[in-house]
Amino acid sequence: MGTRITVFLAHNLLSWRDTAEALTRLRRTEPLCRAVAEYWRTVEEYDRDASEWAIDEALEDCIHYAGPGSLWLDITPCASRIHTGARWSGFLSIEPLRRVHLPAFRSIAEALGSDTMAISHDSTAQVHEFFWTGATQRECVAALEVSLGPPQPSVDRIEPQITAMTGRGVPDVWYLERVSKVL
Repeated sequence: MGTRITVFLAHNLLSWRDTAEALTRLRRTEPLCRAVAEYWRTVEEYDRDASEWAIDEALEDCIHYAGPGSLWLDITPCASRIHTGARWSGFLSIEPLRRVHLPAFRSIAEALGSDTMAISHDSTAQVHEFFWTGATQRECVAALEVSLGPPQPSVDRIEPQITAMTGRGVPDVWYLERVSKVL
């Protein structure tokens, strides 16, 4: 199965349950998210993807959205989280994969009003537990720091030693990036 990418975000939705508002904002991200799907079509047979964001499931404490590019978004009252079909080791070691995912992540962060993105792998059980129990993005970031140490310098330029680590396993690193307007 593999360890996947997770991105923790804040959101400024007036009501986290307002799916119409969330979908309106997410519509602006669809071209960059569809670019992720197009990337996947160049590297493997890929035809199982959504063409636009849609509600996947509405639960009492979370709304799950499914979007283009094998991207999913969970919105809780206090934070949001992107998770992907892409593997963490590929994100760290395959430049074209990272180059197409980062703009999509940044556009989603921008659409939700998140000033930062905490990008990591999904094997951080304590951080995910905090997220699911109603933590804010700031609390998730603090938990990442406790679990994995300080963030790496820049997700735009992965350090060669981290890329080399992907051949031996899942690098226990994460990135905290400021989001600037992309849309």
